[in-house]
Amino acid sequence: MVRIPSLTIMAKSQTSRSHSRVPVSCFLYYLGEGLVGTGKVCDLSVKGWRIDGDKPVTVGMKLTLRVFLPDQPKAIDVEGVTVKWVKDRVFGLETVRMTAAAEARIHRFVDSVLKSADSPRVA
Repeated sequence: MVRIPSLTIMAKSQTSRSHSRVPVSCFLYYLGEGLVGTGKVCDLSVKGWRIDGDKPVTVGMKLTLRVFLPDQPKAIDVEGVTVKWVKDRVFGLETVRMTAAAEARIHRFVDSVLKSADSPRVA
């Protein structure tokens, strides 16, 4: 913890997240720096993604995504993402910029997954 007069800043751990991340399995294309790859979104939030891809990426790369969420007829395009970490074929992305419409669709999707996980199930 760092103390500054009238301001306290907590050190952020690597695992802390400001947005709920949900598990998902959906197809995507990722493009950037002469690269066109395909893969699977393993989990997502409005600000972050974990991808299992078929083309290698490097930390710091800027990518554009075309994501096909389950049960949605139209893909979501996200133009401003940055590769934050890479481990073999799996990598993490941070959303830096996206349209308000894309952000709203992802919010609705994440919220619906979270609500369905919290709803009681009758066996």
